[in-house]
Amino acid sequence: MKKQTTRSRRHSLVCLCFLLFLHTFLFPLSTSFAFVDRGETLSRTLPNGFEVLVREEPTQKVVELQVWVGVGSRDEPEGKEGIAHLFEHMLFKGTTRRGVGEIARTVEAAGGGINAYTSMDHTVYHITIARNYFDTAMDVLADAVQNPTFDAGELKREKLVVVEEIHRGKDNPSRVFSEEMLKAAYKVHPYGRTVIGTPESVGSVSRSDMVRFHQGWYGADNMKLVVVGGVRAEHVFELANRHFGEALPGRDLPGVGRRKEVLEPARDGLRTFGITMDTEPARLAVTFPIGNLTDPETPVLDLLAAILSTGRSSRFPVRLRDEGIVHSAWAYAYTPRDPGIFVLGAASGQDRVGDALEGIISELARLQTEMVSEEELDRARDQVVNDKLFSRETVEGLAREIGYQALTLGDVRFNDRYYSRLQSVDPGDIRAAARRVFRPDTAAVGFMTKVAGSRPGEEDIRRLLADTLKPDEVQADPERVPVYRSTLPNGIVLTVREDHSLPLVAVRAGVLGGSRYETEKNQGIFNLMAHLLTRGTEGYTAQEMARKLDGMSATLGGFSGRNSFGVTGKFLARDAGVGFSLVREVLTRAVFPRNEVELFRERIISGIRARKDDMTSFSLDLFRRTLFREHPYRFPVMGTEETVAGLTGQDISALYRAVVQPEGMVISVTGDITVAEAYRLVEDNFGNMSGEPHDPGPLPVEVRSPGVVSDRVDRRDKTQTHVILGYPGPTLKDNDLDTLEVLNAVLAGQGGRLFTRLRDEEGLAYSVFSFVAPGIDPGFIAFGIGVSPDREAEAVEGFLRQVLLLREEPASDDEIDRAGRYLVGNHMIELQTLQSRADELFFPVLYGQELEKALAFENRILSVTAEQVQAAAVRYLDPDNYTLAVVQGGEREGD
Repeated sequence: MKKQTTRSRRHSLVCLCFLLFLHTFLFPLSTSFAFVDRGETLSRTLPNGFEVLVREEPTQKVVELQVWVGVGSRDEPEGKEGIAHLFEHMLFKGTTRRGVGEIARTVEAAGGGINAYTSMDHTVYHITIARNYFDTAMDVLADAVQNPTFDAGELKREKLVVVEEIHRGKDNPSRVFSEEMLKAAYKVHPYGRTVIGTPESVGSVSRSDMVRFHQGWYGADNMKLVVVGGVRAEHVFELANRHFGEALPGRDLPGVGRRKEVLEPARDGLRTFGITMDTEPARLAVTFPIGNLTDPETPVLDLLAAILSTGRSSRFPVRLRDEGIVHSAWAYAYTPRDPGIFVLGAASGQDRVGDALEGIISELARLQTEMVSEEELDRARDQVVNDKLFSRETVEGLAREIGYQALTLGDVRFNDRYYSRLQSVDPGDIRAAARRVFRPDTAAVGFMTKVAGSRPGEEDIRRLLADTLKPDEVQADPERVPVYRSTLPNGIVLTVREDHSLPLVAVRAGVLGGSRYETEKNQGIFNLMAHLLTRGTEGYTAQEMARKLDGMSATLGGFSGRNSFGVTGKFLARDAGVGFSLVREVLTRAVFPRNEVELFRERIISGIRARKDDMTSFSLDLFRRTLFREHPYRFPVMGTEETVAGLTGQDISALYRAVVQPEGMVISVTGDITVAEAYRLVEDNFGNMSGEPHDPGPLPVEVRSPGVVSDRVDRRDKTQTHVILGYPGPTLKDNDLDTLEVLNAVLAGQGGRLFTRLRDEEGLAYSVFSFVAPGIDPGFIAFGIGVSPDREAEAVEGFLRQVLLLREEPASDDEIDRAGRYLVGNHMIELQTLQSRADELFFPVLYGQELEKALAFENRILSVTAEQVQAAAVRYLDPDNYTLAVVQGGEREGD
């Protein structure tokens, strides 16, 4: 579990977005090119059968601990669907040694984060923490998985929370669609049911069910511990033996804890499904049955998927997206423990789902009849291999690789076989796989549209597949790294921090911009401009740029927020010279072709419409419009349908030329590059820039009205009511900012007041959150929650009650200590990636903050006192003067 704003992500294991990236986490990088895996996974099995796997990473300041358990939703008894997920919730609800909330508070007080997720095949509990507190994390994690108490009162409340989570999922079109896709793919196998269960099945779970589940599945021979980070293996083994040795027995409960093998019958004809839902964009999916992860043809299918949709020069982006047939399209091989599915999907306009299906099927037919070129295959092979390199930046990602292989495959050396096969695949293998897998009589096809009449009928789909596809007739702890800062003669500020742990370089380059610099008429222009930066320059067409980046396994794209605009890039160190030249190309020589403007205008408008289905985002947009009546911070970053529709290429070009100037530009570089080389590359590529700094003119001053300012939107098509209550907040330079961050941490997190009071004690909601959003100009502080419509008043009263408590008496020393360590620990965890370390330098310099002070985050946060927090609460949080935004949900069936 983690903060409520992120915890719902755990169930993405059954969503399209998770399936798309599944293989990213399964395998460490092969040694097929310049990168060499310098580490080794050490393993020791305790006498009781409990295996411990350790990967020492001496340069890491953090440690990841993961307990993997061989039980998931596929193992649940009939009528108790969702018990594995509910069980995962309850494991954080107290043990024989720790009370409710104490597990999270202990970890957060040590600056760490604790979370868990349940998938179809396994359950994982994990802690990311500073290495100094490794022993504490080991003690907490061992206690949680071995000694849960399953308090009956807590179970009753947590079932209410899970039911709210289920209702929340029903409001998410992507989740609804992915669940229906799996149901169509698996008619018998439990992969076809949801991980989270139903309100009825969750409601039927008793305490005795939980105890029996624990005794049956959580035994030493069905669990593994994975530890990665700044630790010594021998110390890990010693602690693991102490905490998991004799105290953890094997499984001995008859009838429980032994996985039943279930075979999905062979598909004997076309399967279809359709969902009618008022949502944008329309969605479609096509699946075909394939083998599991250990199938020797899995590497071939991964390459086939990469040829179709990995990288901007792959087939779907070029032939479907860039032609305006789809907004996006994807392909991937979902290969879990048991036989999986090959998934193809797309998002499109409501009137183009039929065209999108035809386009996808025609591309499959081309793979069946035409040989891919060696160049295209090599590019796909590099993408599959190099993607694994970028997943190794965090200890969590590396631990997940190790844990999945050890528990699901029983072989941490599985990579060797996988990459050996990957390197041997030739064009003939790709065509043979396409003929073998893509068969009309084994396809499952589904759509989600606003009206049923806009999607093809079953006979039309059957005819398209039969006429187009041509299958085979027969199936077959160092010190802080110094930061270098310099200003070029033309005014560009360069910051560099060397990091030679991986052969990668991350860059962020940009200027002040974003919605703060927009007007009522051009809302969203910076966002559209950012999307278009790589879609045509003076030196490259969109496709030439895409092929160049894919050939380097590099990423490059624009960014735009509320205060900034620019480019981010990440590339292999060996390609640094070319990488910097491409950064310059898109940041200074973009041309914004008319056809690209039209394509991306349509996609962004579709995204604006889709955002209305995300109730948290929708309610936050309403809150900003209510709080800011004059200031541009009221504008959504994406703009509105009307303003985006009115933007022209000339508008974008004019603004681009005005804002991208050397004076005020910041370029931040982190990675496997020397300071001298970084300076030389920036000087070579940007040293000849010239121009006057951009002046947007004066911004309106926001005048706050006294009392309660509120707004409400009726969304009776949704089952939850979303409430945002907030106040004007600090600027990025305010001395109060650190104090308010600590104040927010007292409220946030699983050990925070909002979670403990509103969620755990009152069972109001699955999701409750708070955050501080500073800006160049004053931002805001907000609290948010999604609740049953009949409990809206309770939610508002709950927030105001916490405001009064903060104002009336100081937080306890324990709360301040936990909050400080929680913030510092999360800051350390966030800084694992090169891009985040580049950003740590970029944004303070861009916003005119003192860099040295910004980098001293730990000292600043840990120096905040309870008295300062109380004083800040009095200054900022007034129970009689606040802004309230409510998105009103409808009545629920049966409520």
